[in-house]
Amino acid sequence: MRLRRFFTCLCFLCVCSLWSESTGIEGLFRYKLENGLELYVVENDSAPLVTIEIAVRTGAFAQTPENAGLFHLYEHMMFKGNSRYANERETTEAMNALGVGEWNGTTGIDRVNYYFTIPSSLLRQGLEFWSYAVRTPLMDEKELENEKKVVLSEIRGNFTTPSRIANAALSRTLYPQMPYKLDPSGRAENVENCTVETLKKIQAEYYVPDNSAVFVGGDVDHEQVFELVKEIYGDWKPSASGIKSPSSHSKTPLKNTKKLVYPDPRVASVMTYASLYLRGPDGEWDRTDTYAADVWNTLINNPSGAYASALLSESELNIKDSDYTGGYYSTQRLSGLISLSCVMLNAESSPVRMSEKFLDVINKKCLPLFTGTAKGFTDNMELVLRQLEDSRIYSLETAEGLLSSLSSCWASCDGDYFADYQQNIEKVKAEDVNSFAKKYIEGKKGVLFISVNPEVYRKYKKEFDSAGYQEVTADNAFWWNDGK
Repeated sequence: MRLRRFFTCLCFLCVCSLWSESTGIEGLFRYKLENGLELYVVENDSAPLVTIEIAVRTGAFAQTPENAGLFHLYEHMMFKGNSRYANERETTEAMNALGVGEWNGTTGIDRVNYYFTIPSSLLRQGLEFWSYAVRTPLMDEKELENEKKVVLSEIRGNFTTPSRIANAALSRTLYPQMPYKLDPSGRAENVENCTVETLKKIQAEYYVPDNSAVFVGGDVDHEQVFELVKEIYGDWKPSASGIKSPSSHSKTPLKNTKKLVYPDPRVASVMTYASLYLRGPDGEWDRTDTYAADVWNTLINNPSGAYASALLSESELNIKDSDYTGGYYSTQRLSGLISLSCVMLNAESSPVRMSEKFLDVINKKCLPLFTGTAKGFTDNMELVLRQLEDSRIYSLETAEGLLSSLSSCWASCDGDYFADYQQNIEKVKAEDVNSFAKKYIEGKKGVLFISVNPEVYRKYKKEFDSAGYQEVTADNAFWWNDGK
């Protein structure tokens, strides 16, 4: 099984003359209405289709312990009727009449979004559909009670899902002050107690044009789209009190490296997964550092690079090949994350000793490479920049794919970041990558997260306990459970 490689979302755009000169990306335009609503249009006439998405800068990052989970519940209620379509049945029939083949809504850490793809001849009708859905949801009490059951089923299903348990434990440990701001699912009690009035408060505060953007891509003319959006969304009232500045997570949340071990039934008995997680730069406050972080992200995933070579050179780690090494930097608005990872073969070796050795190699061999004390890590900077450029080109191939990535990145940063991204990434030098490592990795305390098969864990439990590892369970992983 190969270790999955993660790459940060790379999004770029051409800005129309309404804001500034074109940045050279053909067919991509940006507008901003007087009420603050942003519009992004991608022209691509390869098929007579158009994808329409509306995104709102909200989600888990905007949550409090008291309302965590309600943004996800609100997303569900968007499809239960509005001022034009009386209920879920009429809403679904309207989408069927539009020829919708695929539609969805998602609630993430930085964004809530809704989207579908329809024939481009029905552009106006599609824009009108989302305008009614986002601006005038009915929030019927009976529908709310019914939808609570659906959302509660999802939340309770997470209690035994390995990936959710692991993510919850990591968030609770690395973001200890506000772990609820990384949990879109939220707490069951909040959903059970939710009222229509609470959802209307969420709408008034976050579902406003100056906190939203419309993304349109496909067989369209950007000027026509702009005129339609002005006509349909132009009277949407902006926030009365302005958008609140979000709270930031600590960059130094831990005094000592925390060690977690998760008996994961998905892990084969012959393997040990090891990852060191650290806080990284945030799109909201540290955007200059994100460029070097993206370059570091590409360097660390080079299968013939210095990081992979350093891990493979340690026979005690028993790593099969470079495909079993990696890491990532993930850009988030307020919760940027760095990871260094590997998969080791147990082969009768103690997973505890191998995990401790992995952490030792990171600190003694890999960190000097990252900071420039040892040579080799940044030797292929020109190649890396070309790889990033290739990723950019690939992301522009389809209108739907570009808009999806662009929407995600819009939520974690802003339009100016995207417009200037390429010229800023080309400015990154080896010393910038070294500075990034010194600022975010050197001397920083994070979470050493180990995943092993439950049978392996039972065999080495005493050794894990002696080495200071805390076992991750469904009872102690979730932030709202207070360790019970």
